[in-house]
Amino acid sequence: MPYSFARFLAESGRAIPMPSFDPPVLVPLRKPIAESTIGLFVSCGAQLPSDPPLLETEDISFRLLPRDVPLDRFVISHKTLIRKWALEDLNVAYPIDRLKELEAEGAFRRLAHTNVSMVGSIERYTELLQQTVPAMKAVFDAQGVDLVLLVPFCPACHRATGLIARGLEARGLPTISLSTLWEMSAAVKPPRTCFLDFPLGCSAGAPHEPAQQRDILRSVFESALAFDPDDWAMKTLPFQFSADGNRDWEALTDDIYRSGGLAVTDRHMAAHGRVGESLVGNERAFAVKCNC
Repeated sequence: MPYSFARFLAESGRAIPMPSFDPPVLVPLRKPIAESTIGLFVSCGAQLPSDPPLLETEDISFRLLPRDVPLDRFVISHKTLIRKWALEDLNVAYPIDRLKELEAEGAFRRLAHTNVSMVGSIERYTELLQQTVPAMKAVFDAQGVDLVLLVPFCPACHRATGLIARGLEARGLPTISLSTLWEMSAAVKPPRTCFLDFPLGCSAGAPHEPAQQRDILRSVFESALAFDPDDWAMKTLPFQFSADGNRDWEALTDDIYRSGGLAVTDRHMAAHGRVGESLVGNERAFAVKCNC
């Protein structure tokens, strides 16, 4: 069974209800992947230190990431403690190096010159869908993007990123998403979702494993045509975090949360409670807002 953050929260006395969205409507891919321009969205809060800092939570603004800026120039504004792996190798959450390598090998025609980053700890869903998503789509449209790859980070990011994917798709821009949190992606149902049974924070592979990271992303793009528009289902990618298949990373993830991560989660949940909106019971209303 995949790692369950909902189980961990329930055992920690923090059970949260899960939404249950209807399947999205998928728009047809515009071109074969080999002929497509790929855009990238990440929710780890990668940004240049010279830009205005992204807030820790409930920030519906985004930052632009020029593709040719070296990774060591970026900071990570997301404060979740599962950022430990991204601090080791930012490609696990912002896989720009691997995407440039896949571009060079011809996996797709071109990677957008400017990509998009947010801190995905957001529950201001109406504003996110009606203000941020159209502005984000304009960035991608200006570059001729044919398909957007979305890479969520923390548990809350999976929820917000799923809605962003639905909003972009509803506005006619095809998307494909990575997920390391099965239960949240099954609840929100982002279009064309590939599940990777890896630790939270490692949506694009294990740190310092460039060949594995390339293989994961290559598999994502190869799967794009395999999604049935009439039968939503996630595609599970056939990769293991540890070469020997052990799942010690699950206990490590729990320990990260027990050793300070839950304090960050509690702080974020308190912020959501002050200004956020609940998806539970409002799924159809938010599905309509995706189309606004």
